[in-house]
Amino acid sequence: ENCDYFSNEIHWKWWVTNFGNRTFHGIPMELHVPCRDPIDHLMSQCSYKTKKLKCDAASDEEFFSSIKKCFAYISSRYDDNLRKHFDIKCYDFWKQFTTYQDYMSERLQPRRLVSTPYVKRESNLPRNKTSECIWGRPDLLEKATNYLLKQPYYQFCNACLGSEDDITK
Repeated sequence: ENCDYFSNEIHWKWWVTNFGNRTFHGIPMELHVPCRDPIDHLMSQCSYKTKKLKCDAASDEEFFSSIKKCFAYISSRYDDNLRKHFDIKCYDFWKQFTTYQDYMSERLQPRRLVSTPYVKRESNLPRNKTSECIWGRPDLLEKATNYLLKQPYYQFCNACLGSEDDITK
């Protein structure tokens, strides 16, 4: 889209430091957080870090430890303290190039600050879900989901998706 929009996957404090007054060049702004299924997101992180879950772990602690080894910036990119500084909305990650893009194109003005064209860079190799042991284990899916929902990012997304703050519902 040709509009005033930028994305930065960086430590959450960056947003507060640079835009804590809720504006960008005097223009009111809100933050939009992409949300996806916790298990699918976890497995994407495992792929990114080339880690595997220990589905054969001898204990819950060992299994949860294998989850933590997959985390890629999950606790640094989102924190509930952002809500003290910004209005925050969410959107379904899988709708970012359809429903979300339509929503944004109706609300933002044409681009005023021109930057170089965006060049997509893949960060992950394609995943092979058949090699991800968790999908065949309903018991581990439940344990992993409950564990992930203790993280502020997943708590936010769980509460936001489907709510009035969900841009793509």
